[in-house]
Amino acid sequence: MKNGIMIIGHGSRYNYNKWIMEEQKRRLEEKGFKNIYIGFNETTYPLVNDVLKEMAADGIDEVIAIPFFVASGLHITRDIPNKLGIPSGAHSATADVDGKMIRIKYEMPFGKDPALAAILSERIEELSTAGGNRGIMVVGHGSRLPYNKETILFQVNELKGMGYSNIRPAFNEFDEPTVEDVFGEMVSEGTDEIIVLPLFISLGAHLKHDITRKIRLRDGIAEDVFAHDGRNVTVKYAAPIGSDPRLTDIIAKKILGRESA
Repeated sequence: MKNGIMIIGHGSRYNYNKWIMEEQKRRLEEKGFKNIYIGFNETTYPLVNDVLKEMAADGIDEVIAIPFFVASGLHITRDIPNKLGIPSGAHSATADVDGKMIRIKYEMPFGKDPALAAILSERIEELSTAGGNRGIMVVGHGSRLPYNKETILFQVNELKGMGYSNIRPAFNEFDEPTVEDVFGEMVSEGTDEIIVLPLFISLGAHLKHDITRKIRLRDGIAEDVFAHDGRNVTVKYAAPIGSDPRLTDIIAKKILGRESA
């Protein structure tokens, strides 16, 4: 039996998501994993269904499909399973791909892995200035389904358990509290330094344009100072998490777990 691995990205009109996926693929290959393919749900090529056909043509008999997403949502529960030939709600199935029967094992996003809180904690420490009144925002995309909010709240609670205070969730769209509301509250409450941690895989329109405006930063600027009621407020905007090598370890753990299942 010939096994293969498909890492699945969201896709974007920018190249950042593709670069992140290629970097994670390279790291997995350095760890000794073989037959690794990259597919995207939308916008970026190759698309998931085309990659599945490529894997079938290459003689792959079993696919471990790992969505490189922070949290579940419609893409994870509906779109990607449909493209893989997996029934809704199932985590494995045998699909007919161009006349070849392939066993597909479908993993879930990594947003509640304990390693993620360690990554976020490290970024807080890197950006924090000693002294002052610090506030921390953990920012999620938001979703019509509950999973993204649950994941962001999980990580906020993990960080609170690590001793961080004045740390709050915020969402770019769909969910509440919104980025604008949380940021405004922190400013009005006298916060001197606001650290914004976007729980996103890679740069894209939301991080480059939408969220920056909501936290009073210009596009492409990761740190700035503005005056409010006679005091200076510093805003520090962390990079997305997708390139962190510890996420490669999470993917590897998922692969090994499904290989032995």
